[in-house]
Amino acid sequence: RDDAMAKYHHYEVASAAFQIGIVLASATVITGILALSWLAIGLAMTGIGFMGIALFAPHAVHLF
Repeated sequence: RDDAMAKYHHYEVASAAFQIGIVLASATVITGILALSWLAIGLAMTGIGFMGIALFAPHAVHLF
C-alpha cells in the first residue's frame, strides 16, 4: 500500500511536468520565443526523471 501511494505521487508530479511542458511547447509555436521550448524540454526531462523514480525507487525522494 505504501509503495503504491509513493508511486502514485511521483506519477502525478511527472504528469504535471509533462502537461506544463506541452503548454510551453505550444506557447513556443504561437510566440516564437525559443527559450520556452528549452523550458519545455527541461520539464520533459524532469517528468522522465520522476517516472524513473516512481518505477525503481519510490521512497528515495523522501529520504532526503
